[in-house]
Amino acid sequence: MGSQDIIVALLRGVHLAALISLFGTLLFLDLVAPAATAGDADETVRTRRLLLHLARASAACALLAGVAWLTEAGAVMAGTRGVAMALHALPVVGLQTQFGQWVLVRLALLIAVLALPTARRLPRAVAAVLAGAAIVTQPLIGHAGAIGGSLGIELIASEALHLLAAGAWLGGLLPLFIAVRILPVEAAAAACRSFTPIGLSAVLVLAGTAVVQVAEFMGGMPGLFGTTYGHIALVKVGLFMMLLLLAALNRFVLTERIAADGSVGARRHMRRSIAAESMLGALVVITAGFLASGTPGTHEQPVWPFPWRPSLEAFSDPDLRRELIVALVAIVGAIVMAIAGLIWRHVRWPALALSMIIVAVSLSHLDLLFVAAYPTSFFTSPTEFAATAIAHGAKLYAANCVACHGADGRGDGQSAPSLPLRPADLTAEHLWAHSDGALFWFISHGFRTDGGASAMPGFDGILSSGARWDLIDYLHAHNAGESMRSSGRWLHPLPVPLFDVTCTDGRTIDLDDLRGRVLRIVAASGDEQTEPLSVANADVTTIFVEPRPTAPPERSACIASEPETWTAFAILLGHAPDALVRWQILVDQNAWLRVAWQPGAPGDWNDPQSLDAAIRDITAHPITGFDAAGHVHRH
Repeated sequence: MGSQDIIVALLRGVHLAALISLFGTLLFLDLVAPAATAGDADETVRTRRLLLHLARASAACALLAGVAWLTEAGAVMAGTRGVAMALHALPVVGLQTQFGQWVLVRLALLIAVLALPTARRLPRAVAAVLAGAAIVTQPLIGHAGAIGGSLGIELIASEALHLLAAGAWLGGLLPLFIAVRILPVEAAAAACRSFTPIGLSAVLVLAGTAVVQVAEFMGGMPGLFGTTYGHIALVKVGLFMMLLLLAALNRFVLTERIAADGSVGARRHMRRSIAAESMLGALVVITAGFLASGTPGTHEQPVWPFPWRPSLEAFSDPDLRRELIVALVAIVGAIVMAIAGLIWRHVRWPALALSMIIVAVSLSHLDLLFVAAYPTSFFTSPTEFAATAIAHGAKLYAANCVACHGADGRGDGQSAPSLPLRPADLTAEHLWAHSDGALFWFISHGFRTDGGASAMPGFDGILSSGARWDLIDYLHAHNAGESMRSSGRWLHPLPVPLFDVTCTDGRTIDLDDLRGRVLRIVAASGDEQTEPLSVANADVTTIFVEPRPTAPPERSACIASEPETWTAFAILLGHAPDALVRWQILVDQNAWLRVAWQPGAPGDWNDPQSLDAAIRDITAHPITGFDAAGHVHRH
């Protein structure tokens, strides 16, 4: 983050904190204060007056901070510096961007709140609704509002509930502090008890909606530990846990102490605890402002900070699976034994000692749940497995890898005998055991033997980052092509390579536009005028691939417009490019490569009935239970 970005995030956080304070104070006045400030005693009158002043001060602060935030954010969006230039850009940003329009709506709502006579109950209730509406606009100017569709609606709703719950709880802390400081003992205890249901409900809503937000924006455990967004989220979680501890202390210890003796010390401890909780709440809101201003973890490549990562791969091996199950059962049994020891005193110490021994012995077996990791272990390829990337990767392999790994990738290149370790067989099954990120690390940094000798050079300073990703795409495509050549099928699910398509009407589309449809890929020479077959399934699109595509195509169909597409499919089929003519490939509605047919093979796909049967088969048996994120992207 640059200095301007930090200022924007801080202003956003201050604005949101003031808005939450306004909403929470108004709710406190309507839901908590009546039980504690009934009557006309000096303390109750003074408390109500201070709470009304707090509400108006919060609204004014939110309004001023909102104007400053809009101005500074507009300057960042317009790429300007200085007050004069920022003010010049303000009308454009405020009136012609979705962000600016929603901020102006929020500022208008705050002005309306300030105009209402909040000393009376009905206008105060209206002011609370307007303040809540101002909070609800927050998701519309953040990451959730930019997503759109049903997912965007779900995220907007969850974030709106999250913010309203934060307002009800955190925004009510300062009013609670004022009430405890001024009101008599019984009234102060009543205020604390009345605030408990609001705080508890808010915590439950915050926890539930946070799960939805984390699942979409964090990027899982890698995003949590490996991105700036995740690090800020960890700070927020830490502050939130401290808030929960203080809230529990306030309700279950200090509140009862005030009700029991009403001593000056008990009230002082409660005030200090609520003040600390209020400051932590403000820090949580400001941290949330930084999260809202930052790039979500799902849009960053997570840099994994640990030398290991969790893995369930050991469960696929029968012997290791048995060892893990025994260890886990032993640990569960030890926990049960420890609980029994705590309940029955006469076996307490032997049970605790034995359970600790069992846990200590069993934990050594749980290292099977972790495997070696690298900073790039959770990187994912940015190429979308494009045909151009595969073709470029083939050239890079020929120029940089053939000498050691051999032309076919079997580890038998001319330089292989002179190396301290035999080069890896890149056509073997083990290639699929490594994530994209791990392969990226291996290619970037190479390998060394235990003695320190170089077994494979690193290409970090030789090939660009993009070139290394292209090389990884080629390795996957080549390995898949070898399995197709030897067994007649792809042993691992792969998405269809991304390529552009030109149709007879001159339209240029990409494969994203054809998702949900079965694709029939036909390899044809340029002089053929093959027409697409008429098939019973209407959701089938035929795309012709040629070594030298014409644009627009002469036939009444669509054609891959990039010549690299021909090369990419030849690699995926494990055949030379000149042997690709008349091959056909079916891609299912989820963009997975499924089956291929070559001339002379059984089930002639030039016959509509045979083609229909093949299409029905792949649609009836979709690929399930496979996560391609570790290897290649779906588009």
